[in-house]
Amino acid sequence: MIIGNAEFFNIAEIGEGGRLLRFPQAVTDGLGMPVYDESGRETEIFRGHRNYAYRLTNCEIRFVSDADKIAVRLRTEQPVEVSVYQGDYFNGSGIAAPGESELAFSRYAQADGLNESQRNRFAHNVWRVVLNGDGATYLLGIEGGKMRPPVREELPRMRILAYGSSITQGVGTPYPRLNYLSVAEQILGVEFLNKGIGSGCFCEPAMLDYFFSETYDALYFELGTNIANRPPAAIEGRLGPFIDAVCAHFRDKKLFFMTPIKGFSAVSPAAADYAERFANSRSVIRSHAEKFENAVLLDGHALVGRDWYLKADVLHPSDFGHVMMGVTFAEMLKKHL
Repeated sequence: MIIGNAEFFNIAEIGEGGRLLRFPQAVTDGLGMPVYDESGRETEIFRGHRNYAYRLTNCEIRFVSDADKIAVRLRTEQPVEVSVYQGDYFNGSGIAAPGESELAFSRYAQADGLNESQRNRFAHNVWRVVLNGDGATYLLGIEGGKMRPPVREELPRMRILAYGSSITQGVGTPYPRLNYLSVAEQILGVEFLNKGIGSGCFCEPAMLDYFFSETYDALYFELGTNIANRPPAAIEGRLGPFIDAVCAHFRDKKLFFMTPIKGFSAVSPAAADYAERFANSRSVIRSHAEKFENAVLLDGHALVGRDWYLKADVLHPSDFGHVMMGVTFAEMLKKHL
């Protein structure tokens, strides 16, 4: 999304007061999934994943400028990590404390000598302000001299939608800029729109409509984790139509579907027994994706690799686990891109 003299990447909407939103407010308002008792009777609607939809996850403000110094002014409810890059090259980072704050960064003149062959994804003159954090975050202003949005040739070669659970969002890792999507995109020379939602990814109709409203070069889905504890009919009712719809709508694109990622009782007998539950969601993903020539199935157990790449909860990746999973994920995708 381009507004004024900057590109807002992985920011779908700027709300009242300059609030940065990773999803349009109407989409977040439409998120919900029934909860069922042991008899399969619906008891309530779960909406707790809306908080994770509000979380800024590798959201970027990008602009081209020759300024020697830039500054970003924010108002935040909770601490927000602000990391700045000159193209592909890390400049520095800081924390925007709750309340109003201004963070300034100076250009490294040493980088002015870099040539095109030393570029990975971004042109060297593209400033990137990367935001990660919880709570409401409002953009109050950016100072960077004469600014303009980057053009196509100054950006990564492909833009890929990524929709999944907290694993894909990178919840729990202390280094969000090194979650497995972020590692893979640097290896592959692409960019992922990280639309992961912790405690969610329930394929709501509002989410499907939102995805249909945007354009991508490819799409990636990690759908089988949080929905796995619902009855088989509920899993089929959400995942089946969603997979059919995205494969048909984006028929000229590659769509990647990850089966449930290894965890819980598959790693430790002391963890929750999700063998049957993950088998249910895996079966739905496989049966629907296999119907489409543009769909590629990926093995969630192979993605994790070594068990100790997980945190002690034996579900979410550790910091190092995210890095290693990113290497594996890039290897899975590269022959198709």
